[in-house]
Amino acid sequence: MTAPVFENLPEDVRKGVEELGWTAPTPVQERVIPLMREGKDLIVQARTGSGKTGAFGIPIACAVDTDRPVTQALVLAPTRELAVQVATEVETLGRHRGIRTLPIYGGVAYGPQVEGLERGAHVVVGTPGRMLDHIRAGRLDLSNLRILVFDEADELLSLGFWPDMREIHTHLPKERQSCLFSATIPERVRALSRVFLHEPEFVSLSEGQVAPSEIEHYYCVTPASEKEANLVRILEDQDPESAIIFCNTKDDVRYVTSYLRRRGFDADQISGDLSQAAREDVMRRIKAGQLKYLVATDVAARGIDISDLSHVISYSAPTSPEVYVHRTGRTGRAGKAGVAISLVSGFDIGNFKYLQNVNRIEIQEMPLPTEEKILERFRERIAVKVEHEMRHMSEQERLVRVDRFLPIVEAMAATHEGRRDLAAIVAAYMHEHRPETSVSAPPPVHSAPPPGQEDAGRAPRPPRREGEGPGRRRRRRRRHGSGS
Repeated sequence: MTAPVFENLPEDVRKGVEELGWTAPTPVQERVIPLMREGKDLIVQARTGSGKTGAFGIPIACAVDTDRPVTQALVLAPTRELAVQVATEVETLGRHRGIRTLPIYGGVAYGPQVEGLERGAHVVVGTPGRMLDHIRAGRLDLSNLRILVFDEADELLSLGFWPDMREIHTHLPKERQSCLFSATIPERVRALSRVFLHEPEFVSLSEGQVAPSEIEHYYCVTPASEKEANLVRILEDQDPESAIIFCNTKDDVRYVTSYLRRRGFDADQISGDLSQAAREDVMRRIKAGQLKYLVATDVAARGIDISDLSHVISYSAPTSPEVYVHRTGRTGRAGKAGVAISLVSGFDIGNFKYLQNVNRIEIQEMPLPTEEKILERFRERIAVKVEHEMRHMSEQERLVRVDRFLPIVEAMAATHEGRRDLAAIVAAYMHEHRPETSVSAPPPVHSAPPPGQEDAGRAPRPPRREGEGPGRRRRRRRRHGSGS
């Protein structure tokens, strides 16, 4: 059944497939290759490792006319590492046809990329920022483009490339094939497809799924004593555009808000203790995009209508199936997609499985992000920010304003104290470029601390009985009616 997909390829492309060691197509290749070869615009939901590079790389190799030394296919990727990987595979696929493939990305010298463009690269693979540099300079001409591919579109958008891609759009020919590949299809990916694609066909490898789901449901298993730390890890990894973080009690709302703010997050709270004026101020800020994280109880969140929330995170597990539906309904509104993540401890896992059965919702387990993954995400975001800033400098400006500091950086990196200083500079840079209400001083936390704690610098956790774990303490509090 699968053999014809490869057997029907031109002989020179099939040689490239054999060199890569591919003996049979993966499911995504089996579905996508015939559709791409027909010239259709596609939205493909496929995760990393599914064989999607071959799914678009093989049709590109088949479509390129090697007699024309012009750029005919463009693949946009979120990181330089992915760009290199994709370019390597596409180059192998097209080698026996004489296809020239060129990777283009920031952080390296322009010279080799300029030379590759001057030779006539048939396929260009790279990050949007550096591609835009070459387009503006007149070195990359897209007037003969036949195929445009967005690889890992959700990642492209999460790293802030949307303005660059909109500008690239102005340089594209109207007659072309456009295909979008993404592990998830949130609203921002749909917006991208509406700008670049024409009547696309949707391809998902999820059985029975005929359209992008409105809300992606996940849960993370975490010890109750490590919830706040793991909440921070999730926020650092996901970097939501905006989110509501739900807690079951007012005490936890105060604690989580204070915990996040002490770690530099743009967070505020809303609970039954707030005055109407303070409540309205918080709501005004989050609706205006001036507040990124809102921590709330279920009762306090009733009636909140925020259409652009990208994430709903349950710090405390929902107390009932109905509560879960109400929480997750805060995102995915007005036809937009969203992500719902629940932190679930061992105390809560039984009830959490019960609510899945009652609500008939399949919730996937998401492993907690490792420190290595989080740091890699930071590195990617920093690389994108720096690339944006460097783009507006001429070579002379870079020499004067950037390269002159290389000896200082090298000297600092040679010692432990120097590396700590560099880390502090990176931390300050990330904080300055985080969208917050104020660059100088963040607004005060809206809270109503218990009597005697008005001057406290941080909201304390509710008192824990001797020998009692956090989960048992919360259950005791619920039995006695403490809540929102």
